[in-house]
Amino acid sequence: MRFVLPLLLAWSLAVPALGQPTGPEASATASLSGLSAEAQALARQVREAVVQVKVRRVEGVQSSGEGPAQVAEVSGSGSGFFVDSTGFVITNAHVVSEATEVWVQRAAPPPPPPGEASILRPRGSLLEAEVVGVDPETDVAVLDVSGTGYPTLPFGNSDRLRRGQMVFAFGSPMGLENSMTMGIVSATARQMRPNDPMIYVQTDASINPGSSGGPLVNRDGAVVGLNTFNVSKSGGSAGLGFAGPSNIVEAVYRQIRAHGYVRRGVIGVNAQTITPELAQALDLSQGYRVLLADVYPGSPAERAGLRPGDIVTHLDGERMHNGRELDVNLYPKVDAVVTLGVVREDSTFETQVRVVQRRDASTRFAEMADAEDHLVGRLGILGLPLTDEVGQHISGLRVPSGVVVAASNRPAAPWGDQLRPGDVIYTVEGKRVSGPGDLRALLRSDETDGRVLAHVLRDGTMHYLVLPVG
Repeated sequence: MRFVLPLLLAWSLAVPALGQPTGPEASATASLSGLSAEAQALARQVREAVVQVKVRRVEGVQSSGEGPAQVAEVSGSGSGFFVDSTGFVITNAHVVSEATEVWVQRAAPPPPPPGEASILRPRGSLLEAEVVGVDPETDVAVLDVSGTGYPTLPFGNSDRLRRGQMVFAFGSPMGLENSMTMGIVSATARQMRPNDPMIYVQTDASINPGSSGGPLVNRDGAVVGLNTFNVSKSGGSAGLGFAGPSNIVEAVYRQIRAHGYVRRGVIGVNAQTITPELAQALDLSQGYRVLLADVYPGSPAERAGLRPGDIVTHLDGERMHNGRELDVNLYPKVDAVVTLGVVREDSTFETQVRVVQRRDASTRFAEMADAEDHLVGRLGILGLPLTDEVGQHISGLRVPSGVVVAASNRPAAPWGDQLRPGDVIYTVEGKRVSGPGDLRALLRSDETDGRVLAHVLRDGTMHYLVLPVG
């Protein structure tokens, strides 16, 4: 008997308790427990920097009878996150598009430990927000709220994302604040259509209406994407979620903070992705991805010696995988000199090209405007006098005087009329305007019950617009 008791004791120490998994099953259970603990820690790390963005818009609603459309206030919501402790928030441009009022709802206080109190928490504080700037091309908007000391999320490097990598989406889907979903990266540079001006990170982490503007983060809690939209026949998540890559979002954010708009760098080429069909037709190696279909006359690319038909393999040492990637990676390099790796026929070489700013109406005129001298507050615009310098950028001018709209922060009126950058205001209430000061004086004397009739040149065509006066 004296031998049996020690043997039973040894056996009990060597064999797991009844019901506990062993072998591979035990390893899998430990892995799941570890993943669960990691996800919980990530949720605690991220939650306070994620916000719900609430907006109010004024829209025209058609009445049920035969009467005219009526004006109604419409509320909406999306998501966002703090990127600076002084109150800067990133969200989607479409979340705040044409909003007359914007608020940021902070996360509710964290729940107490189990057993101490109710896990239901009061709502977080509601802060009024100012729209600093929007970039419709990338669907990025920057907001600012007063105060300091806000928790923030760092940006990660979206160029390092790999298919199959685990990611987590945070936001307020269907208005359910501070929700968290888990998934993987399905694709790293997805274009929704050929030559689409934006590329996306595709993920199966659930992104539903209301998640727009929330962060897509990696396991370290760094933002690798801006949740933007999903593709679904039902409208809900079908495993096809899309987020703007963090490297693009961060570049847009920093430019909006610095300039109020986005400066996009170009070298004067049309970079085309080499498809299998093009590779076969041009007898190219399948390893080549970017073809210069055009090099614009007088552009920096032409001055650097580039020609149509050249193949670009690298930008500043980074391999280029498609034409859009080359375009996007040039955007933040305005005024810099970049090095391109080029293949031409049987030769391979490098060439340096200066990056210049892309010009369009919104940036061209915004650069000329001064907020103090050119603000026409009652119309919500920056208005430039129609000088020779300004006029050379406008086609179809009818008369040599007027006010050119450089920028506008006013949403469309409920009946649809709106001023756009590049519009030329010739008259207001039948009276000719010659400059911003003249326009401000006319609006001060206005007694037309909150709206004025303007005669405007847009893209070479005259329009009558009924504009609300604030």
